[in-house]
Amino acid sequence: MRALLALALGLSLQAQEGPYPEMGPLPTRNMFTLLQAPMTYQPVSPRPVGEGAWNVTFSHVRANVFEFSGLIKDHPPAWFQGRRKMDRASLEALAAEYPDAPFLFYFDEEIARTTLQVRRGLTDRTDVWMEWPMERHGGGYLDSAIESFHRTFGFEQWGRTETARDQAVVATIRHGRLDFVREGPQPTRMQDPLLGVVHQIYQGRGSGMSVTLTVKPPLVTTYGSYKAGWDVEGGLSGWWDISPTQSLYAGTAYTHRGRGNAAYNGLAYTSDLGAHLTWQGRRDKAVQPFVQLYFLSGFSTPQPFAKLHEGSLQHDIGCHVRVNRRSTLTFRYINNITHHENTDDASFGISLSWRI
Repeated sequence: MRALLALALGLSLQAQEGPYPEMGPLPTRNMFTLLQAPMTYQPVSPRPVGEGAWNVTFSHVRANVFEFSGLIKDHPPAWFQGRRKMDRASLEALAAEYPDAPFLFYFDEEIARTTLQVRRGLTDRTDVWMEWPMERHGGGYLDSAIESFHRTFGFEQWGRTETARDQAVVATIRHGRLDFVREGPQPTRMQDPLLGVVHQIYQGRGSGMSVTLTVKPPLVTTYGSYKAGWDVEGGLSGWWDISPTQSLYAGTAYTHRGRGNAAYNGLAYTSDLGAHLTWQGRRDKAVQPFVQLYFLSGFSTPQPFAKLHEGSLQHDIGCHVRVNRRSTLTFRYINNITHHENTDDASFGISLSWRI
């Protein structure tokens, strides 16, 4: 992230004459812990980059995850308080409190995801793209900021003041016993790549629509245990320039999740639907704000004491800052609107895109 900021500061901030590269919808991704192994819906820009053109984007997102099953929140142990450090002994004691629960989870971590995406225009209507993500899992460096934000606006998230800050804990529980546990940070590792095709099927005056196809091959094992299968996603993505100063983007896709290894299949993943709706202001040439709504239909079969099968809605707000005729900086803040214990709590992102 420091390298990205240094590069951005090294570029001229003086706007130059020439066409502004349209950025399209934001590549919002639900960063919930259980969505690290499977492919998860990410909006794709429907506008072709142009035959022979390249678009390269380097992005960094830091997501804070502090979520646990509703049963723990509704019926916490008496000792679960006082900025407690959740080490293995505490997690085993927590598990023992719920011997009849078939599945519970306790997630407290921060995920830093760095991504390089390269997109190439094969024709004036068809693009191909590839994305290489890397992730580092560690403590919740945003914990203090999130708690201060909650206090400022008069609400709080139960459990934050009961446990120690800056922990990195991932645990699942079955029938009173730990099923999986990982304590402490995880070093930076490559994640499964994404391969995609975008083909424009309609273009009118100030509007257009494309079909999208994305494939995620299963190359890595997440958290050292969970290996997904082949995931395939197909959908539609469109845009409408409603005026010279405003654009709308919308799209949806169906994600088919293949079967993985035994540990992965035990989490009962299902295929799901994703969708987005994006407004982008274009009144100012150099700074263009955006608001995006991001929806997922639910990614698991119904289970007691969990809402993993329910839909989630998040917002992604921020602005594009034009660096020059070919380069754009983007600043983003993502948060959950629904509270179903199936999203990350808050994410901050920055990216730099080049049109070549």
